[in-house]
Amino acid sequence: GLKHREKNVPLICLETAQPAKFAATIREAIGKEPELPADFKGLADAPERFEVFDADVASLKAYIAAHAG
Repeated sequence: GLKHREKNVPLICLETAQPAKFAATIREAIGKEPELPADFKGLADAPERFEVFDADVASLKAYIAAHAG
C-alpha cells in the first residue's frame, strides 16, 4: 500500500486473514508486531505433517478422497 500512497490522502489496508500469519507484512505496514491470538501460541512448535505430490490433479484427488472424512 505504501507504494501507492498519495500525500494528504488517507491509506487504509485491509487483511482478510489472521494478521499473525503474515507478521512480516503487518510489521512492514504498521511498524509493529501483530498480536498473537491464544490459538496460535505453541503452533510454531507443533509437529508438521505434509505430503509431496507431482503436479497431477488425479493423484491429488485420489489422496483427498482416500483421506476425507
